[in-house]
Amino acid sequence: MTLLRKIIPLAAFLMLLSTICMASPVNAGNSSSTGKPGIAREVSRDIKVTQVDNMFLPNEIQVTEGETVRLIVINKGGHQHEMLIGTMEDLRKAAKMRRNHPDENPTEAGMIRLQPDEQDEIIWTFDQPGEVDFACPLPGHFKAMRGKIYVEKK
Repeated sequence: MTLLRKIIPLAAFLMLLSTICMASPVNAGNSSSTGKPGIAREVSRDIKVTQVDNMFLPNEIQVTEGETVRLIVINKGGHQHEMLIGTMEDLRKAAKMRRNHPDENPTEAGMIRLQPDEQDEIIWTFDQPGEVDFACPLPGHFKAMRGKIYVEKK
């Protein structure tokens, strides 16, 4: 019984503390939303992205909040490349996973893998204003092969 008298107030305090932390101004407005897979019939425009060895062309893309685009990605490089859309944290995790398991087939949404001269597409809806990152998370590519998508407020 004495142990319960100590645990219940401690549990209540920890729940209150977690609620305060989540509601703090530090967390306000810091959405990590990068968007979501889009629907083909909602595509407003196509954007061509060319992969060459160690860069994307263009490496900066402008879209509008709520816009669904078709990213047509073409690998003109001499090596296999990927394009992954996400937060920088997502991209770093993917790059680490690729270093540790280079032969594993990735399954992330917003990701394609292309051999030289292959083409594929990502249909993506950008549902919040802000900046969204993209990169090739393959070993040796990640540091240089990056870009940004600027999502402008409607």
